[in-house]
Amino acid sequence: MKKTFVLTSLLLILVALIALIEVSTPSWSQYQKEYFKEQIASLQVQLGSAKDNAKKGQLQEEIASYQKRKPEIIDLVLPDGKVERCKTCHIGIEEISSSHPSNTFGCTVCHGGNPLSLDKAMAHAQMYGGGHPGSLDVASLSCGGTGENNVACHAGNPEQAKNEVDLVKTSIMSTKAGELSAVRRMFGYDKTNDIPGLTKGQVAALYPNPLQGRANQKDFQQNCLSQCHQSGGDLPVSTTTNNVSLKGTQEQDGTQVKGQAETQSKIQGNGCETCHVLTNPTHTYIGTDTTMKTNNIGYGMTHSLTTQILYTQCNQCHNQGNHDPLKMSFAFRSDMTKVINDWKSGVTNWLDRVQDYYLPGEIFAKCEVSLDCIDCHTRQDVMGDNKLHTSQYDAVHLQCQDCHGTKETLPKTKQIVDPNDLAFEEQITNPKFPKLKIGDEILVTGKGEELPFIRHQGNDWIQNSRVTGQTFQIPLVYGSKCQQSLLEQGADSCHKCHDRSATHP
Repeated sequence: MKKTFVLTSLLLILVALIALIEVSTPSWSQYQKEYFKEQIASLQVQLGSAKDNAKKGQLQEEIASYQKRKPEIIDLVLPDGKVERCKTCHIGIEEISSSHPSNTFGCTVCHGGNPLSLDKAMAHAQMYGGGHPGSLDVASLSCGGTGENNVACHAGNPEQAKNEVDLVKTSIMSTKAGELSAVRRMFGYDKTNDIPGLTKGQVAALYPNPLQGRANQKDFQQNCLSQCHQSGGDLPVSTTTNNVSLKGTQEQDGTQVKGQAETQSKIQGNGCETCHVLTNPTHTYIGTDTTMKTNNIGYGMTHSLTTQILYTQCNQCHNQGNHDPLKMSFAFRSDMTKVINDWKSGVTNWLDRVQDYYLPGEIFAKCEVSLDCIDCHTRQDVMGDNKLHTSQYDAVHLQCQDCHGTKETLPKTKQIVDPNDLAFEEQITNPKFPKLKIGDEILVTGKGEELPFIRHQGNDWIQNSRVTGQTFQIPLVYGSKCQQSLLEQGADSCHKCHDRSATHP
């Protein structure tokens, strides 16, 4: 009896000690230990396949270094003397981009929050957009704020083209003004594309009485106007798609995820992040920050910004299905499961891109599939030009003739003569571009927007992919056998001859 009492007492003391240790061990310490463990495992895999003795020695040293490393508070001292401790928990987080180095910018300039706190709730209090600083309702504070030495970031610049935060709020993808206009005209409320009372920067989902109180007005606002790129808008991702893409996802402890699509079937578009943070089909994080490795969906693959935006990123909205303006509902593609290819597979062939790229029944030219969306659509097409457009035709700056010319004219060009030309900023966005130089001749759109990734070189017109850097020689209409009327030189007219489809590529 006495022996049993002693054993029970010792067990209770042990449990109490374990509980005390757990309470006294800060969460940031656990995050760092998990990070060290993951790095060691990754290095050991590399060591197992290494053949060079020097490489093996280097890997062994790195493994030993992580094995000896102890958790510690990490102070990030910025050039202005301010201290941030965000990386104490987020020790493995990726650099957001080469132009936003954390040792210069820090974290809170974009994210907000309390950088000195090591308590999760307190540190994350007052974060912009609840952890999504690109959301358009807070982008003026984050992306549009000021950086080192109070230099204006993406707002407040003398050049309008550099004020992307202000411009994007007028984008037709942000306002949904085009969809609102088309449906109101269909129901006979407006005789033109102009929408009475809709002002620049206003979100169409908040437009009062868009269908003048009709029974389907609520569905129109919720199922159509509130989707896609708007801040907090839902991306059109079906529950079926989520079930397919999330199959096999696991918790960190190895347990299987169940009902993920049921618990969070909606994925939100968070403004700037919707385009500039690349995602995978599961919309889950796969980077090296252990604090981010949860089963929550709706995040980018890594904590990284990019301007090399793949067509698959655009497809988050543009190839999922179609809105039905009569039923006020979104009809998902019947073949959507076929579109969810393995995002790790790398380069796809042309036929694969046809299946991924376009909705069944749509007509396109071959170049529109060979290239990525941003190889044609200009920054003003995508991010707005400070005007309230209510039709896609008015909003888009690029037409086929801008690159291919017409039967009687060559494409319009511009020679670079000013070292401060905005075209050089495009050079920064993709290191694979041939270096732009004074004297280079680049193309411009009919509306005067520069296309520095399309250049006139001798007798050739060369396009450089903004994603891969691959070069394409542009065929010209001028001097060809094209018989198209000069009055019909828009994209729709070109498709009459250069018509492909997903069923007939």
